[in-house]
Amino acid sequence: MSRYTYTLHPGKTEPEKGTYKKSKLEKMTTFQLREICRMEKLVMPSGNSMDREGLLRLIMRFRGQKDYRHIEENLEGGISRLQDYFDQNYIEISSSSEVIIPGTIILYEGTGLNELDQYKVKSDIELYEGNLLLVDENLQVYTCFYLKEIEGTWNLFQGVNMPVKSLSKHQYSVLYFPNERDSEFLYDCYQGSLKNIPGRMEAIRIPLLNIEVREVTDTDLPLVIDFGSSNTTMGICLPDGTTKIAKAGNGNIIPSVIGVEEKEEGSHGFLFGYDALTLEKQNYQDEDVPVFFDIKRWVSDPDRLEGVILKSGFKYQIPRRDMLRAYLEYLMDLAKQQFKCRFQNIQFLAPIRQKEKFQELFKELLPEYSVNCELDEGMAVLFNTIHGMIRNNQYERGRWYQALIIDCGGGTTDLTSGRFLIDNSRISYTINLETRYENGDTNFGGNNLTFRILQMLKIKIARALSYASEERSELLFDGEGFEGVKDSYERAESILPTRFKEYEEKSRDEYFRVKNNYYYLFQLAEEVKKSFFQAKFQYELLINSDKNHLNHEMFLDKWKLSIREGSGLAHMDQDICFPLYLNEIESVLQPDIYHVMERFLDQKFEQGELQEYEMLKLTGQSCKSKLFTEALKQYVPGKLIQSTKREGDDAALKMCCLEGALAYFMDCKRGYMKVNQDYQVRALPYEIMAYTHENQEKILIRSLDEEDHIGCISRFMVGKQLDLYLSDEKGKRLKAYYFVYNTEEFTRTTQEEIDREYAGSVIQEETDTILEGEMKFFVWVSRKRWGFLVLPVLRENEVLYKGKETFFDFEDDTWEENFFDGRK
Repeated sequence: MSRYTYTLHPGKTEPEKGTYKKSKLEKMTTFQLREICRMEKLVMPSGNSMDREGLLRLIMRFRGQKDYRHIEENLEGGISRLQDYFDQNYIEISSSSEVIIPGTIILYEGTGLNELDQYKVKSDIELYEGNLLLVDENLQVYTCFYLKEIEGTWNLFQGVNMPVKSLSKHQYSVLYFPNERDSEFLYDCYQGSLKNIPGRMEAIRIPLLNIEVREVTDTDLPLVIDFGSSNTTMGICLPDGTTKIAKAGNGNIIPSVIGVEEKEEGSHGFLFGYDALTLEKQNYQDEDVPVFFDIKRWVSDPDRLEGVILKSGFKYQIPRRDMLRAYLEYLMDLAKQQFKCRFQNIQFLAPIRQKEKFQELFKELLPEYSVNCELDEGMAVLFNTIHGMIRNNQYERGRWYQALIIDCGGGTTDLTSGRFLIDNSRISYTINLETRYENGDTNFGGNNLTFRILQMLKIKIARALSYASEERSELLFDGEGFEGVKDSYERAESILPTRFKEYEEKSRDEYFRVKNNYYYLFQLAEEVKKSFFQAKFQYELLINSDKNHLNHEMFLDKWKLSIREGSGLAHMDQDICFPLYLNEIESVLQPDIYHVMERFLDQKFEQGELQEYEMLKLTGQSCKSKLFTEALKQYVPGKLIQSTKREGDDAALKMCCLEGALAYFMDCKRGYMKVNQDYQVRALPYEIMAYTHENQEKILIRSLDEEDHIGCISRFMVGKQLDLYLSDEKGKRLKAYYFVYNTEEFTRTTQEEIDREYAGSVIQEETDTILEGEMKFFVWVSRKRWGFLVLPVLRENEVLYKGKETFFDFEDDTWEENFFDGRK
């Protein structure tokens, strides 16, 4: 292929560029960093005198080297190349007790090792994250390990796909190489690159008592997954009657986040959970944010494409289905690694209103598994209560208990009612359990609260930069939210822009800088929210851009933010520090929380229904704020309110749903109880309307209607399209549907056939009155599928013709609140 570039000095070889590790750079002075920039011809932005942090980031971006390269992938011939080197070269091996590894190691095929396997390494000498080798007394190489430090603890790791040669009766040891250069050479040798062969190699032999390789077996035990908008949890029921919860990071919470990273040869790969969050934090100001949040909403519209531009500049259009499947497979692999078994049965906990939709989609995405959504989220929460009442013998036989569950998750809030009866027969418990969806808000959840804090942060940063000194020194609020915050936020937008949607027609650099502003502030706001909502009380939090003063403070990375300077954007180089107070945060969040409680409970309170409930349960991580409890106290006595929060356990509100589901499946598996389930959608918070030919509104489906009414509207037969409009219970227009039809595809029918198929419904009665040339559209709700159906019936030449029933979803993210659409 010809080159369409200009070469300054033909034939002259360009010198190889140097690369640098971050751990080494961090030990250098500002002068040394400047010298590296000069030597490597790294040009600093015009008129910008970078500080030490800026120089370090500049070098890492263009000459950065991964601190330690680990042998963790199965590469054909890799072990053989290491063996050839060992056979042909002398290795100086010493025995020392300075490095201690657990004497017995059990490996499971295809799972690798990580920090959760608890193979901790102790040492009297300074360790580094290098490669290790498993060898026998004859220095035969069997497999590779590596070290990794996590929060001050050293752990033995092994790649998931790392092969292990067949083990026999030998004395096995692990070789640790104290020289970092030797570890890097082992990586190159394994890869087949032998550029820098060390003249001398040292190793410390660490003898093992025993090492085994075991096969991962299949299990019929169900893997239970609570897939949330912000976080996911999962666990299993063990044969001995106990349960086990999957771990990630420092706890049981797995972020529902997907990252996209560039691979070799123009392909891409995915990162998930905490790895995806790390990818987002490592992003540079003028690059796309290759991370997707709130992926649970994709279930409503899984066929859409999501675009991302990676470092090469190539734009990838990735189907949501592919990313959702990849995330679910990541969960399967995580469970396999921790529980050491392969699962065949997967139980997803789904929102009651979308139970059918979740089950249908997940079966498509995971055809090799048996996938079910046997429990909805509300039923799982109730069963957690039931299990506790039985275990503590705190129930009355044959009595109906009634509960109201308010679940505020990351993206939505749902109101579910439940009633249950516990009976104890000679052989088992019998549980009659009924749940029904009462109301919900697909546009209110933890992300709303995070965004409110983001607004406060954005305004305070602008004020701290002394750009907005004319504004008031504190934020005031009324019943609707900020008082005057709209003007303050608009002024802050002119200084610290975040609405990246408005920059799509501008330069690539500006677009990505503004997008990074929003994503960084959103994650900072999330950390602020977690800090104030933790179990330990906190009244004040300082936001500081200086890393050297971070006692009881939160770091604001000024290099992640771009501010307006003249007609362009430049990184924020001014250090700032400002306080946040608990009463401020609560003042920001209170209006939204009180508003959603009022919307859910006002009518029930006025009609006296709340007196029927013996318990009100608050679940979901967002309910960690005491504002939810205070809002509920307006309607019921505080003693009725049951928050699942336990002191010192910030994840308890999220775990409530999973723990209830695990208790349910365990009790059913062991035959301890028979459960009679019944779930239903009581009322839909939506309204469907169409216009008559006289331009008059006609309501076809009424909001919060508990009956299965069927609406209808007529048109003349020459039409081709019926427009329908979706509104919420307050009449706010949400979406328009366009039902396109072709009368030539209608099938001939009879009154008798319609009477048989729709016996007892409005359709049967209304078809009798259809006039010649009239087409009547029947519209009714499908509660299980969370949508509605449209059926057209036409009378032509005194003969009835019927179109195909067409289903429409109520919810999709074309109208739902999206906090990552670039408009905020």
